[in-house]
Amino acid sequence: MLTDLKNISQQWAKEISPVRHGLNESELFSLEALADLIRENPDCVSEAATMNNSQEDASSWRDAGIANAPSEELINAIKNGSIWANLGRIGERDSRYQAIVDQVMDQIEDAVPGLETFNRHIGILISSPNARVFYHADVPGQALMHISGEKRIWLYPGHEPYLSQRDFEKVVTNSTAEEISYDPSFENVATLYDLKPGDGLFWPLNWPHRVVNGNTVNISATIEYSTKATRRHFNVNYANGMLSHAFGFKPRSQAIEGAGFWAKAIMSYALRQTGLGPRLVEAMAKPKTPGHRDVSENPT
Repeated sequence: MLTDLKNISQQWAKEISPVRHGLNESELFSLEALADLIRENPDCVSEAATMNNSQEDASSWRDAGIANAPSEELINAIKNGSIWANLGRIGERDSRYQAIVDQVMDQIEDAVPGLETFNRHIGILISSPNARVFYHADVPGQALMHISGEKRIWLYPGHEPYLSQRDFEKVVTNSTAEEISYDPSFENVATLYDLKPGDGLFWPLNWPHRVVNGNTVNISATIEYSTKATRRHFNVNYANGMLSHAFGFKPRSQAIEGAGFWAKAIMSYALRQTGLGPRLVEAMAKPKTPGHRDVSENPT
C-alpha cells in the first residue's frame, strides 16, 4: 500500500513525511464507485461547500445546500461548479474503506518504533476544478492521500504566529470552525507540494495548511488518527480554551506531563462528559460558518 517509508521514523511528528500509495489504482475511489457509496449511504456527505476560488478569502466559504442531493446531482455539481464535498468517516459505513486506513496505519506503526495509533478514520474529498480550501488547522493527527487530479498544498509550522493559540483553542472547543488567522507574510515559511495521483503526505500535529486544486476534478482520501500524545495535546488545548474563553483565566502552560496536565485532563474529560463544556460554548460562541463540521478529539 505505502512505499518510500525509509526516512519516516526520523521525520515522524517533527517534519512533513511524503509517501507513495496505491489508492489511485483502486476501483473503490473512482467517481462511479463514490457515487454508489453516496447513493447507499446518503448521510455520508458531512459537508458540501462552495467558495470564491480566485483568492484566499475564507469569508467566501458557504454551504452549497446540496449535501443531501442525489449522488448523480452532487457529482455533476462538483464537475461543473466550485464545490468541495467531504464524505466523512467512510470506514464506519463500508468495511472495505476501513480496511484501507487500517492497512496504511499498520504500515506506519511498523515503520515508526513505539508508535501506537487508534481512532483511525478515513474520509474522501471530492472537489471541483480550481476549488480551494482556505487556511485552517485540523485537531487530530492527519494525512492526505491524493488519488485523482492535481492539487497544490501549502503547509506551515504549527506554532505562533502561524498557529494562533487563541484561534486554535476556539477550534478545539468547537467555538468556531477550522479556520484560523492567516497573513500573506506566512508564505515566507510555507512548504509547498504539488500532488499527483499516488502522492501522500503525513505532517506534524495541527500544522496549518491550505489547498488549491488544478484544472480537473480532484479526489483525495483523508486519514485521521489519534495517539496518546495527540490525545494529551487535545485535552490541554480544550482545558486551556475553556479556562480562557469561558472562565476568563489565561493559562500559559501547554505541557502534556506533570500535575498541571493531569488537572487539565480531568477538567477536559469532566466538561465534555457532563455536557457542560458544549453548553458553555453554545452560550458564548458566535454562529459557526454554515456547513462546517464540529471538530473534536472524539476524542479524534
